[in-house]
This record gives sequence, C-alpha cells and structure tokens, in this order.
Amino acid sequence: MIALTGCAKHEHDAKAEAGAAASVKAKFFCPMHPTYTSDRPGDCPICNMKLVPVKDGAAATLAGSNFVPGRVTVAISPEKQQLIGLRTSLVESRKLSFTIHASAVVQHDETRYAKIAPRFGGWIRKLHVNFTGAPIEKGQPLLTVYSPELLAAQNDYLIAWRQAERAKDDAEARTLLDIARRKLRLWEIGDEEIAALEKRGQASDELLLRTPFTGHVLTRSATEGKAFMAGETLFEIADSDHLWLRLALAESDFPHASLGQKVWVEFPNLGNRTFDSKIAFISPHFDPQTRRGEARVELANPDHVLRPDMWAQAEIEVELGERLAVPASAVLDSGARLLAFVLRDDNHLEPRKVEIGTRTDDWWEVKAGLKEGERVVSRALFLVDSESQLKAAIAGMDVGGHQH
Repeated sequence: MIALTGCAKHEHDAKAEAGAAASVKAKFFCPMHPTYTSDRPGDCPICNMKLVPVKDGAAATLAGSNFVPGRVTVAISPEKQQLIGLRTSLVESRKLSFTIHASAVVQHDETRYAKIAPRFGGWIRKLHVNFTGAPIEKGQPLLTVYSPELLAAQNDYLIAWRQAERAKDDAEARTLLDIARRKLRLWEIGDEEIAALEKRGQASDELLLRTPFTGHVLTRSATEGKAFMAGETLFEIADSDHLWLRLALAESDFPHASLGQKVWVEFPNLGNRTFDSKIAFISPHFDPQTRRGEARVELANPDHVLRPDMWAQAEIEVELGERLAVPASAVLDSGARLLAFVLRDDNHLEPRKVEIGTRTDDWWEVKAGLKEGERVVSRALFLVDSESQLKAAIAGMDVGGHQH
C-alpha cells in the first residue's frame, strides 16, 4: 500500500512539474514527450530521458499543430530497428499512375441500327430473308412488296422521264422529272431500282427492298402475304462490324475517366483475347442503385467474333503526372486520422497527421503533413505505432494530448 502511494505521489509530482515547466519560456524539451519543456537542462520527470535543446524557438511547434493525440515521439535503438526490420522511405515527387478496373458488356452500336418500315402501304409477296438472326450483306435482297401507291408513283416517274428525254433543254420537263424522282427517293426507292425502272420502261407492280448495311436480323414481323401500313416495321437489323462496349465505372473512379483515354479490353470467354480502343462517350448520369457511371468504347468487329451481351473486363490507365508521394505502406489509417512516422535528425520517430490525395496501389499522394526530402517509416510501421501508443499511455496522455 505504501509503494502504491509512493508511485502515485511520484507521478503526480512529475506531472505537476511538467505543467509548471510549460508556463515558462521553453529552451529544452523531452524527445519522448514533446509536451514537456523546460528553461534549463536536466532529465524528463516522466521517462528520465535527457532533455535536448529546442532549435529556432520551435517549442510551440513541438506540442502544436503536428502533435498527434494518443501518440508520442519514440526512440528505437539500431539493434531493435534491425530486429523488427524497420525501413524508411523518402518523401519525394514522382510520376503517379493507377489502373481503373471495370466490367463491360458488348451491345449493338445504336448509330448502326435500322428498321425496315416502308413509307407506303401494300402487301408482302416474297421474303428473301425469313428468320431472326440471319446474317445479311449490304445491298442483299430482303423482301419483295406490292403497292398500288408505288405503282402509280412509278408511272408518274416514267411519264416525266420520257418528256425530259424528248425535250432535254426544257427546264420545266427537267423540274417535273426531279419532283417525280424525289418522291421515289422519299419512299426509300434506291437509285438501283430507279435505273432498272428507266431501263425497263414499264412500271412494275413489285418492288425489291434491300438491306442498308451488313449485319444480322434482330426482329422480323414480315410474312409472305401480309398486308402492311405505311410506317409499319417489318424488320429490325443491326450492324455486326461495329459494336459498342459499355463500361460500368465505380463512383470513385468516374472523375478520373476522360474522353480519348486508352482502354484495354479482355474477353475471358474468348481465350483472354484482348482489344484496345479509346473512350468515346461518358454518360452524364449515375445508376442510383449500383452507384456506377457508364463510359462507352467503340470496337471494330470485322471477323464477327464479338457478339452482343458478351461480358468483358476493361482496364484504363490513368496518368496523374508529378505528385509528392510516399509508399502506401508508410501511411497508417487509425480510423480517426491518417498517420506517418518521420525520422528526425536526432534519430527519433515523430508521429505526424497527414492528408492524402489520390491513392494508387503502391504510392499515395501527400497533400499536407509531410515535406519533400523527409524520411518516413515504411516497414514495421505497426510496431512503431504500438510503441508510440504504449509510451503515450504510460505518460498518462488523454485524447487531447494533455497529462492528467
């Protein structure tokens, strides 16, 4: 009981002395307990370590903005450093980059998508392509239709064409011919069909509709003998030579994506075949449920190995340029704050609060708390932090950095 009282009395006296010393002009401080300062040399009453001089009147700084609650500066002997494998790294400017990983899905290019919907009414006489998914080539016959409206328009064109041929210098005849040709073109009658009409010299009760580009049939509602109205969709077709790849980017990665960035795309189900392209579009919206945004890549698909709804993995390399950085292993997340331990000139390890910017796999950008050229602990950091917390607990420091 007497021993306990003696210990308590000694601790109380030491803390009282420390508080009194802080009120005078500081010339010396304890490397282990920067909050203890004195105007004369001696030993620290808390840990009995020899006091060292304060350089350039920096006493306020020692216990000020750089002070980390619950932690103190520690001194670890070279033998112990070697035993625990302690290593330090330089705080320096370096080129930072990181890779964005995203899942992706192949889809049709919306700009290469078409509906076959005649602008006149009629009947379907013959189908040349009669099943969904059928491959088609540009200019390939699709279906043959009959239309009384179209028959009348062809006759009007032939009359205007014959008049223009007889009177080539007649401006009015040429105007009537242009009007008749424009009417056929507005009905999406191609130049090939118009030339065949001129050569034949007789209106046909049938019209052959052709595919506008190479691709495949998405949907088909056309059947032989079916009557259709003007504007009714008979086929939907999509281009297979060019496809879109939709990338799902996490909200944290989205600010780093930009138009023109190079993208590497790997298809695991195609033997890890890789394609490269660039970001062509970034969506202005987020998915409220997944919290992801969309970026789009365009892919050429001449051999048709890629198919809509195939899954892929995408990587985007982000170049950040020169930034002040430290190894990721040199920063400790304590929950309340981010910490680093700086190796000072007197070989003591000082805890610092640091502010971190962009994080890569190996390096973290330093916004505040560290200066270029300083050295920080990058290995055995947890052991150093444990030692610092233990010393702080022994010294009786509360979360505000004050002694009881």
